[in-house]
Amino acid sequence: MTDMPLRAMTCMSAFAFAWVLVEEVIGSAISQPYPLLQIVWCRYAVHLALMLLVNLHVPSRMWRTRRLGFHLSRSILMLIMPASFAMSLKAGLPVGSVWAVFWISPLMVLALARVVLGEGVPRRTWWICGLGSFAAAAMTVDRATPLGPTLLLPLGMAASFAGYVVMTRRLEGELLPTNLFYTAVGVFIVLTPVVPWSWVMPSVHDIALLVGIGAVGLVALWALDRAIAHASVATSLPALYLHLPALVLVASTIEDDVTSPRQALGGLLICSAVAWLAWTAWREAQPGSGRAVA
Repeated sequence: MTDMPLRAMTCMSAFAFAWVLVEEVIGSAISQPYPLLQIVWCRYAVHLALMLLVNLHVPSRMWRTRRLGFHLSRSILMLIMPASFAMSLKAGLPVGSVWAVFWISPLMVLALARVVLGEGVPRRTWWICGLGSFAAAAMTVDRATPLGPTLLLPLGMAASFAGYVVMTRRLEGELLPTNLFYTAVGVFIVLTPVVPWSWVMPSVHDIALLVGIGAVGLVALWALDRAIAHASVATSLPALYLHLPALVLVASTIEDDVTSPRQALGGLLICSAVAWLAWTAWREAQPGSGRAVA
């Protein structure tokens, strides 16, 4: 269908915005600190509970698959990502610099899509993602970042996300409930024996927020799965960078953070590039254009 590229970009944008909602709006409202692994476990416990509720009429369609090992390997990447983030901070890296390195991940996705999936990547997509990664670094990096092997930790975070995206594309043909179920179940199984040893009892207020993280996180992963399913990885990936200007906007509104010139300029560049790409995809999808976006 000619509108698939626009659908894919819309879904990726939804994922980017839902990610901001999870991290910056709901997550920042939690009243006391909890171990990161506890928050991750709670998120995926809620995710699984909602999946079971939604699929109560035919629950078996969630776990029926001939690719169990592939699904579980992909799920573990969703544990490696937050674990790498936590280890990066423990190693002394500033949080902004961790995210600056993470935003190399879209370029990793493009490279893997080309090599592993055999998908073509238009030159303009390379340029836009290169611009997006540069803008992300300018918007987030801390100038006091120590150079050294500790930078491999956020690089692992980026690689785990890139691997998850490409592995999701390889699952084309699997049912959506199956994909979403196994995304959570691997993390849940691994963390369940570990989390009780550092459990902090949450307040009623925080329980509601943890449920919100799980629910919105499920919607976010649904949107990411649909973005990858509708078109080639390269088609929707640039819209992922919209997470950054959305994050800056929410932070300036909720937390009264002052937007720096580099954040404003970086956000403007990202929005302009994604808007141009969406307009190009719409124009090429029109009848009689003689072109189609892969």
